Amino acid sequence: MLNKRVAIVGAGMSGLACARELVRQGCDVTLYEKSRGPGGRMPTRWLNRDAEVPLGFDHGAQYFQVSNPQFQLVIDQAHSDGAAALWTGRVVDLSYGVIQDHAPGARRWVGTPGMASLGRWLSQGLTLHTQARVVGVMRQGAHYKVTVHLGDGTVRVDQGFDAVVCAIPAEQTRDLFEESHPALALKAAQVKSTVTWTVMLSLQQPLKMDYDGAFVVDSPLGWICRDSAKPGRAPGERWVLQATADWSSVHQDIAPDEALRLLLDVFCNVTGQFVEPLQMTAHRWLYSLPLNPCNEMYYLDAAQNLGACGDWLAGARVEDAFLSGHALANKLLRAWDSALV
Repeated sequence: MLNKRVAIVGAGMSGLACARELVRQGCDVTLYEKSRGPGGRMPTRWLNRDAEVPLGFDHGAQYFQVSNPQFQLVIDQAHSDGAAALWTGRVVDLSYGVIQDHAPGARRWVGTPGMASLGRWLSQGLTLHTQARVVGVMRQGAHYKVTVHLGDGTVRVDQGFDAVVCAIPAEQTRDLFEESHPALALKAAQVKSTVTWTVMLSLQQPLKMDYDGAFVVDSPLGWICRDSAKPGRAPGERWVLQATADWSSVHQDIAPDEALRLLLDVFCNVTGQFVEPLQMTAHRWLYSLPLNPCNEMYYLDAAQNLGACGDWLAGARVEDAFLSGHALANKLLRAWDSALV
């Protein structure tokens, strides 16, 4: 067992997978996450977090699928612990009234009672600092120090790490390592992330549609989902609307209220429904999904003990991000083992 100290920047799926594997094999790992909780782009927006059955929206990743046995073992355990479940809702392709089933027989998983639940479950037992944005990574001899801006406005510097793993979007990776590790910054600079506008609607009445999710064809909207139909959700009628990358890119600088108004009109047109929102809000994902991932499982400079993992390297799926982090952890451990021989 190796007693190495590792700092991981980012507690999304890849960062959590990397941390879990490193800890399992004896490392001392510290995770830094700039948001209020783990999960990255698998979040849940809660309207009333303190209620017995909170009202939430999955406003990032909508569901995920599993094909790798290693990932399946993790999801099976999450399912057993109540943090994940199969979503059996009907998903279709929708083109202004023309409806066809999308990938019949596909097995779609979600976190329960929200997508963020899976990230929280994965983070159990890990040392995690939230609202902690890493702004500097510097190598000092054989070790690293990281400079962190905290949510309360203070700055902390943590030192003595044997390795650093970066598990954040490509654009943020580029900015963080532009001066300290140009090779990683250059690789990250080759990848572009899409922008996505997401609208969340709580409605007065259920919509009369016989599907729960739809990929919308030839529309500013790419995806619509009856979020309240997923397992473990509170009763009511709640919908998530996600714009296409093209529309979001063109409109990325408009105000949230304007994005909401425009996409709500589109939603009414493509579904043929009259919508009466009780509550509604819009969120812009500036770094939504990698448009051109590297198709490499991870990045590792073994001589510097510096690695990177995530969907911008391995692929855009949730499973890709998990496998990227898991593989990087094992590659780093093997590199240390080899150095001891």
